[in-house]
Amino acid sequence: MNGIASKGMRDSGISYKLNFGVELPRIKGIAESFDKDEALALRLWKENIRECKILAALLYPTDLFKTDMANLWLDEILFVDLAEICSMYLFSKMEGASVVAFKWIADNREMYQYCGFLTLAHLFRRRLEMNERYVQEFRDQANAAIAGKNILPASAARIAMESFRNNYGD
Repeated sequence: MNGIASKGMRDSGISYKLNFGVELPRIKGIAESFDKDEALALRLWKENIRECKILAALLYPTDLFKTDMANLWLDEILFVDLAEICSMYLFSKMEGASVVAFKWIADNREMYQYCGFLTLAHLFRRRLEMNERYVQEFRDQANAAIAGKNILPASAARIAMESFRNNYGD
């Protein structure tokens, strides 16, 4: 347990039932000692414990993780740390990631937009193939988010735009 980190998160409004404040590299090390396991990941996710939810995202086999499950999990994501981890390690690697990410960036819920843009940013880094229609849709949604009032989608849209530019040019 890292009491200082845990207290800092709690003080900034990150309030899980239990939060040990364990750093991501340490949690990743723990996850590496386990095989990917859907049943274990589902049990861990059900706990309202920060580290268990992070482990769940790291241990869920991405080939078994489907978009309907992603939507259910996203409904339960309340904090950016978990959104960022799920987007990087799970959402961007599941089958149909780009389709669901485009749905999320068009959603009016802040966390959905946030995860959608972050998921696209990770897909862009892996050079997701996109036709011109999707490129234009992405640009329109990103520009709208950046111009909008919600900080989370705006920041994730900027990250996705930078990732797009770095991997595809203007």
